[in-house]
Formats: sequence, structure tokens, C-alpha cells
Amino acid sequence: MDMRAIEDIAVGEDLTPPLPPLAAVLHDSAVTSHCSACFSALPPQPFPPSTLTYPRNSYHVPTNTPTPLYCSPNCASIDSSLHFSSAEHRLLFNFNHSPPSTWTDSSDLRLSLRLVYIFQNLPTKFSVFPVNKEKPMENTERIGGLMTNRENLLFGESVNNQIQENRGDSSENVLNVLERIREGAKIMAKARRMCGNEDENAEKQEDFVLEEMVLCLVMTNAVEVQDKSGISIGVAVYDAAFSWINHSCSPNACYRFLQGMDHNEQAPFRIRGGDLQCLHSERNGYGPRVIVRSIKAVNKGEEVTIAYTDLLQPRETRQAELWLKYRFSCSCKRCAAAPTSYVDYVLQGLSVDNPDLDKIEKLMENFDDAVNDYLSFGDPKSCCKKLENLLNHGDLSGHFQEPKEVKSPQKVKLHPFHHLSINAYTTLASAFRVQASDLLALNYEIEEHKLEAFNMCKISCAYSLLLAGVVNHLYLFESSLVTTVANFWINAGESLLNLARSHLWDSFLNPRTQSILVCLHHHQ
Repeated sequence: MDMRAIEDIAVGEDLTPPLPPLAAVLHDSAVTSHCSACFSALPPQPFPPSTLTYPRNSYHVPTNTPTPLYCSPNCASIDSSLHFSSAEHRLLFNFNHSPPSTWTDSSDLRLSLRLVYIFQNLPTKFSVFPVNKEKPMENTERIGGLMTNRENLLFGESVNNQIQENRGDSSENVLNVLERIREGAKIMAKARRMCGNEDENAEKQEDFVLEEMVLCLVMTNAVEVQDKSGISIGVAVYDAAFSWINHSCSPNACYRFLQGMDHNEQAPFRIRGGDLQCLHSERNGYGPRVIVRSIKAVNKGEEVTIAYTDLLQPRETRQAELWLKYRFSCSCKRCAAAPTSYVDYVLQGLSVDNPDLDKIEKLMENFDDAVNDYLSFGDPKSCCKKLENLLNHGDLSGHFQEPKEVKSPQKVKLHPFHHLSINAYTTLASAFRVQASDLLALNYEIEEHKLEAFNMCKISCAYSLLLAGVVNHLYLFESSLVTTVANFWINAGESLLNLARSHLWDSFLNPRTQSILVCLHHHQ
């Protein structure tokens, strides 16, 4: 399936009106900060789910169960029905009290439960499940026009050998995907049975084939919903008008999200797919809407494509990710380029030619170790030190003792445009900003702390500018990076404005602070 332009389209034009999701849920981390219906930020006093119209015995919420919150009574009344009817509340209870081994966030499972309920309650002309629940599904590859990819994810030949042999991916990752699907489907089936007062202990695989299908559909079609700052707050599945748009590593379109309820745009559809039949859920009009927009000129009849993966990754990494998640190999112009395109060449550039693979692997392990200090252990100081040593010296320590007689082998260092370098700039800009905020919160009155925090703000701003400049250079050779570079320049501009407006300038220009600066300089 694909979507094609029905007319000539210039750069920067909307190709669709705002499209509502079939279903959408917040990530577990965003449930207490955003409305579960419209995804807008919650007010100081949010509204709980509405349970007035539901029998207590069927929709009883066990104690200590996480519950969605809403920005208004209207959002609560619209979304609460789906929350309870889909057994989402039961899954949250089970997930919270007996955390599964392969799932750290329940959003994909909750989204799948909502879709099962929606698909089972569609009008007859849109029905996708057999009326008789005992009758097996005739088509397990598509539900409502959306690909489930179940056969490829669970039973395809690629599961056994092709990923490991031809895609450079480890068999461990394949087994993790299989285990996640199996365990996730079982968790979903248990929640649905609990909600229907049935035997919750389904053990046979055929007892939760339906849940497997829909979970595979979500893993194949769901997109991360981002807020205005680019932070992922949830996941959503849209109907075929969006989900049929294929991937390219050099796409001609992108998409953006609209949160809240004020969506009065009525742009026409300027793309079309064969035999397109859109589904409608009971909550159409709610949730984060998506708009597809051109980033290149598109001719009439030309296929419209978007990116399913990070375009600032080298070809091998993109191919491995796409194969692992979607079971296809990209053959777009960028991936098929021979020799390798300039952008893909520098995204994996190193300081030496033909380096030892063990050294590259060690470099990546060091990078992951540094970032983990920040994201998992909340230690931005350690993260910054490690990443800067990695960028400058090629390892985490930064301590080197050159032997006097024996010349050491050349160290493997990252090219400034290497994809890990780009990720490092992003992390450093954030980590230095967090360090400055933490330092000021610790003791705002100490001048030395103000001075150190001010320097950290400047460093954070510098990394934001470096990031934007590097990606801007890559954009000159790959125009599909336009939205990425635009976001980085916006972030860099905001960093500069915040630095210019900072009250810390007063302390920095204070004569007493200048004397402290001199003392610190001599001390160092």
C-alpha cells in the first residue's frame, strides 16, 4: 500500500487535514502531567475519570491503581468510557503490582487494548472481527486496512536466521521482540478476562491470538506523539490515510502533532491510496491530531514518504532498526547510493581508517555508559565529564601515559559529524543546563555557585549551537533533514535568548565576582 499526490505540491504545504487517531494513550511517565484525552498539559487541579454511568461491579478500580487524569469534565466523559470498557484499568493494576519482565512502559499494551475494543465495536460495514468469537480470524495480516505484520514478526524465516546473518543484528534482539509480543499478549488477555469476569488464567497460545495480532499492529503502525518541545509524551495509531504512507530515508514529507481541542483547520486531502477506507472510532475528534506536510516538491502521482527512523543514523544502523521492528529493508535512493552518500559516510566517520571492530564496539559501550549516568542514575556531572573525554580523547578517562620507547597504536576517535558525536552534543547541552539549575537550587546565595552555573549555561548554549551547525552542514547535502535542522536552530536560538535574559549576568558583571574569577583562575 502507498499514498500518492493527486496534484503538484510545493515545498512546505499541508497534504492532509488534521487527522484524529483511532486510539492514543500517554506514556506512563506523562499520565500525571497531560490530559489522557486531548494530550494537552493538565491544569493545577485535573479531573479524574468519570464513572457515573458504569456499574460498579464491572468497572471497579482496585486500590493503588494508576488512573488517567483530564483537563476538563468534557475530556473525562469522552475518554473514561474507553478506559474502562477496554480493560485498561485492569491492565494498569496488573502492570503496577506484578511488573512484567520484558515491558517497562505499559503504553503499547494499553493502546492495543483500546484498539481491540474499538475494532470489536465498529459498525457492521466496518467490522473486522468475526461475529462468532469461536470462529478463527480469516485474515491475520490486516485489521481495518492496517498491517499487523504478525506472521513476519513471529513466524517468518527472518526470525530464525536472516536478521543475524544478513542484517547485522543479534539473535538476542530477535528473541526479545518475540518474548515481548508473547508476554504482552498474555497480559492483555488476562486484563480482558478479568474485566469480563472470565477465567483469567489463559495458558494456551491460541487463547490470545487476537491480542497478539493487535499488539503486532501497534508495534508496526504506532507513532510517538511529541509535544511542542519535541519530547515524546505518548503513542497513537492512525487509520490508513496516515498509516499507509511508506518509509524513505530521504522522504519528501514529514508530520507534526496538534494537542488540545482547538483544531479548526480544514485543509483538503491532497494524497490518495488505492481502495482507501478509513475507520472511525467513538472518540473521533479527540486525541493528538497529525498533519502531513511536504518538505520537498512533490509531483502529481509521485509517492509520498515519511521517515520511520532517525535520519541522523548511518545506513547500517537504520537498516538494522527497520528490519528488527518492521521486517523490511529500505531501498530508497539514499540507502542504495553507490558509493555511500556523503552524509552517511561522515555519520560513521572515525579518526583512523579501517579501525579494529573491537575498538568501535568499545567506543559505543563507553558512549552508552556515559549517557546512562545521566538518564538512569541522574548524574549529569559524571555524564558530561565522560562524554567530553570521549569526544576529545576517545575514551572515558582522559588520562594517557605515552610509553617512552614503544609507540602506542593510534586511538580511535569520533569524527565531529559522527552520529554518536551528534547524540553527545544533544546530551551535553541538556546535561549542562540541568547541572546549572541544580547548582542554583542548592544554594543560590553563594557567588561561586552563581558563577559556575553561569558558565554551565554558556557551555550548554555552545553545544546547542554546535549541534545546529553540524546538522545544518549535513542538511546542505540531504534536504530531508530540514525539519531536524530547523528544530535544532530553534532550540539553539531559545538557548541564546535565555542566556541573554539571564539574571546571572548581574552577578557575572559584579566587581566582587570578577575578583572571585581571578582567584579561581589562579587556583586552577
